[in-house]
Amino acid sequence: MKPLALSIARLIALPMVAFLASCGGGGGSSTGVSASTSYTAVAMAGELLTYTIDTTNLTYSYTITDSQYGLTGTTGSGTLVHNIDGTYSPSGISNAKLAILPNGLILGAIRVTLNGTPTSIPIIGMTHLVTEINSGAATYNFVQRSCLSGICGSAYGTFQISSTGTWTFCPSGNLTTGCSGSTNSGTLNSLGNGKWQVMNGATDIGTAIMLNSSGQRIVMLDLKDTRMGGFGVGLLVGSSQQSMNVAMTNGTWVTASTTGNWGIFSASGNQFSYITVNGMASNVMTTFSADTPWTGVYTAASGGHGVLAGNGIYIFENTGGYVEIGVKIN
Repeated sequence: MKPLALSIARLIALPMVAFLASCGGGGGSSTGVSASTSYTAVAMAGELLTYTIDTTNLTYSYTITDSQYGLTGTTGSGTLVHNIDGTYSPSGISNAKLAILPNGLILGAIRVTLNGTPTSIPIIGMTHLVTEINSGAATYNFVQRSCLSGICGSAYGTFQISSTGTWTFCPSGNLTTGCSGSTNSGTLNSLGNGKWQVMNGATDIGTAIMLNSSGQRIVMLDLKDTRMGGFGVGLLVGSSQQSMNVAMTNGTWVTASTTGNWGIFSASGNQFSYITVNGMASNVMTTFSADTPWTGVYTAASGGHGVLAGNGIYIFENTGGYVEIGVKIN
């Protein structure tokens, strides 16, 4: 959210941290995952990776399987400390947070070296991937963050997947009522094991993965389109369109941002109250308007647009390429 960015800029200057969380049906505890579980994940910078968590032996590891920065094959691993609140902390990573919930969605970050600089990059991923296109067909509200030639930007809008394997993209507009601006479209080709090649004409612009959990559908797109005027390199995250309500939004949410920082906020009614920012107490508050400018999207009073959706996923974008992704932990 914009308040998180402002609070970081004005109040603190802390090193970037890694954050990891996975979410269930809007809450729960870590008992949903009892041994080694592997997730297919997408990094905000445009990497595709496998992330494995073992809550029995308190370890984690990852392998980057497709990189736009020459990092294919890069691995990382570590141990976990179980916290009293049911979350975990990866050892050796300052201010990190790990929460594991049972529905198969994972949110977090990896710490890698990009262009010679150690960087914390948010990731989001899932297990139990959709392997039949009909199970992923939906109209999704999305947030996108991508970079091209060193310039990064963010966007929101709708992304539609049909049961025949075609897709349509509408930035800043709602496809269910007719996109008022320009659209883009293409096809999805199965790569097997729940991975889908996303084609725009003859150009492979990225890889999509999808989750269908109790009727709530999630799409994640690893973008790798380096054409001038293309989609860029980065990440698109979408949640199937549904009206917001307090049962969906009220609760405690954990977030990771493109700046490498993380925060915890509580949502009640139309208000967000940040509890911590990078582990430090915060009193930042803001309000939002639900289902504005269309169903399932909210507009923050301080600017920007986001989604708080069914099974506990949170995505937010603001001007200047700032994006947050998060999960509902209770």
